[in-house]
Amino acid sequence: MKSPLELPRTLDAEFGRALVAELGGDPEPIEDEWCWRDFARAYPELREKAEAWFAAATAGEAAWAAYCMAYYCGSSRKWAERVIAAATAGDPSWAAYCMARDCGSSREWAEGVIAAAKTGTPADAAYWMVNDCGSSSEWAKEVAAREDSA
Repeated sequence: MKSPLELPRTLDAEFGRALVAELGGDPEPIEDEWCWRDFARAYPELREKAEAWFAAATAGEAAWAAYCMAYYCGSSRKWAERVIAAATAGDPSWAAYCMARDCGSSREWAEGVIAAAKTGTPADAAYWMVNDCGSSSEWAKEVAAREDSA
């Protein structure tokens, strides 16, 4: 299976059809309004193939796809954490924050991903970690200072 060249942040109908066809499913039922919940309901048999495909992504929003797969599609939190921590493109920091907020990932894990992120919006994610997940404001200031100096 080929890895996506550019994985979009939004699972829209166009990408949904291409993804389902790539994974061996029938894209015909996909309507113009399409989202992660629709993918989960319509194609539960493709979840493991989708996980492998997203995990192999080297560009685009693989981290966001991993979060969405965990939140909407029943993928395991541990799988999503591995994909997000390994992401080198997109915004793994925001996906890590969302995993801590919505999926039960530990604050410590999310803080580590956010602090190590080389792409995306780590300062924004750190701000929201303070507001929603109990991270310290000192830690968030350090993350923001690193982003400002980069």
